[in-house]
Amino acid sequence: MVVIMIFALILFGPEKLPEYGQKMGQMVHKWRRAYTNLQRSVHYPADLVPPSALTDHYGEDLCPNCRYRIGSDFLFCPACGKRLKEPTTNQSVSAA
Repeated sequence: MVVIMIFALILFGPEKLPEYGQKMGQMVHKWRRAYTNLQRSVHYPADLVPPSALTDHYGEDLCPNCRYRIGSDFLFCPACGKRLKEPTTNQSVSAA
């Protein structure tokens, strides 16, 4: 790994190396996002069954964004992070 870093430093120079590193990181991020989207589209095809039919058929709550199985008390989807419902605050006012 060190040999590769030294070779890259000699080949690109210290001025361009951070720029190329950032571009490589962005490329890897885009590839991972595309791979995740492909996995979701394979596991959760959007055009086969509407989400309401899935919820009624299985009797489970599903995230409307990614169709991940969630509990009825979840505020956020653990898979995609979408807000599912507003948090309820149980503030009791004590009478003096």
